[in-house]
Amino acid sequence: MPNRLLAASLCLVLAGAPVAARAQAPERPGRIERVYTIEETLRLMRNDPKLQSAEQDVIIAGARVTEARLRFLPDIGLQASATKFDARYPFALSPEFRSLLLFPGASSENIYSGRAYFNMPLYEGRRTLNTLRLAQASQKQALSDRDSVRLDVALRAKEAFYRLLLAQERDGAFERHLKSVEAAAAAGDLGPWERVESEAALGAARSRAAEARHALDSARLQFLNTLSLELDTPFRVQGDLATRPVKAEVEKAVIWAMELRPELQSQTYRVQMDAIGVNLAIGRRNPTVYLAGDYELTAQRFPLKNNNWDVTLGIKVPFAYDFWSQIKQKRAEQRQGELTRAELQDRVRLEVRQAAETLRWWQDEWPRRESQWKRVQALYDDAAGKPGAPLSRLRAREGVLELRLAHLSAVTEHILARARFERAVGREIPQ
Repeated sequence: MPNRLLAASLCLVLAGAPVAARAQAPERPGRIERVYTIEETLRLMRNDPKLQSAEQDVIIAGARVTEARLRFLPDIGLQASATKFDARYPFALSPEFRSLLLFPGASSENIYSGRAYFNMPLYEGRRTLNTLRLAQASQKQALSDRDSVRLDVALRAKEAFYRLLLAQERDGAFERHLKSVEAAAAAGDLGPWERVESEAALGAARSRAAEARHALDSARLQFLNTLSLELDTPFRVQGDLATRPVKAEVEKAVIWAMELRPELQSQTYRVQMDAIGVNLAIGRRNPTVYLAGDYELTAQRFPLKNNNWDVTLGIKVPFAYDFWSQIKQKRAEQRQGELTRAELQDRVRLEVRQAAETLRWWQDEWPRRESQWKRVQALYDDAAGKPGAPLSRLRAREGVLELRLAHLSAVTEHILARARFERAVGREIPQ
């Protein structure tokens, strides 16, 4: 009878149905348990602080492009002033108020002035144009940096989600295994040495179940932290640890990475910005030709009838003592950027090949482990209704459990290896 009871419990344990996480966060009254799928997880990652910061960088870069475009427009404005004075000798107002001359003995101690003005550079050595190009390159770099952060965020979300799914499966499997070992240890027909062995197996099963529970708790906290949620949020994740083969062509993937990786695009824009910086430094020695004009009304009483106007065409020739040192500095920065880009290209090629090799290994290993588990599981199912020693059944159960967990680990690693390969390439890989 104990043998039949043990066999029935082992068959129930080996059903292998996915279980939800037992280690739930303490629920507060009125709080509803959330269910997260992989799609919901990826959607929530849009609130990641790093991604939000990258979005703000894009907004800042767009505003700088607008500012650079506005520099092509003339500086236009209005100015008005009202002055009360008492002069003992002639003097002039400060330059901020047009340096108006005031004389003693004036018929009124008040003077009023209104002015409209414009100032527009006609030629300034392409400095304004290069400033616009620099802002546009900076904007493109900000967009590439945001895309890079978005890929990193998606990879972190997938790792946290599937690690938690695996931890749930392991926790449920060890919990069922512990119950089967407890049933075997409770059998009354065990000899003294079998009793020792059963108690040792029971202690080991309890330890592994406790470790699985601890790993599940850690995975839950990591998942909540990744999604920037409160760490006491009641939730569970829902999904299947299932995968399928992927065709990964390394040479084609390297070409894709060279074209699509946001980090490479960002570094390309960085090189462009360095080249524009050199042009800006060279432009410092070019003269500036500008056109300016004023129309002014000034009088001591209203209405203001005395008017002055002027139109000025001027040229400004700069003499910069640090001109050659700045040119040398900008050219060194440009060369430094080119070296960094070449180093980044080599690193990307290495990442793609390493990710492809890892994906290929798990793609070969996962079917082998699945085949081994299913073969031993079928043998166990055939032997489940036949007589045998309880401890032999227990050892067989442990063997099946190890094979199943090894299979689930391989499936998880294959899923994450594919995610890392897609991150290395910079795009999703078709089936």
